[in-house]
Amino acid sequence: MDVLLVEPEPAMSALLQSVLESRGHAVTAVADGESGWESYQSRHFSMVILEWLLPEMDGLEVLRRLRTDYLNKNTPIIMMTAYGDSESVKRAVDLGASDFIVK
Repeated sequence: MDVLLVEPEPAMSALLQSVLESRGHAVTAVADGESGWESYQSRHFSMVILEWLLPEMDGLEVLRRLRTDYLNKNTPIIMMTAYGDSESVKRAVDLGASDFIVK
């Protein structure tokens, strides 16, 4: 599975990339929202793991763009954040997140 990982924190990105690759996934890791959006436009990924708080373009905007592009309607998108409150979860799911992970 080709996974796009959009995570600005180098240690977290390296850890997630290592775990995913050890399970046989090909991972493209980028550190900001704009790069995440550009990466997805240039190539289809089977899954996107997306941090909520990103430089350049926040994760919710990337999520919104992915979900408004008809080709990306069924791509699983997992949102990650330090915010675990029900309003944050609801907001991400309403915008089209497939799942939600609290760091």
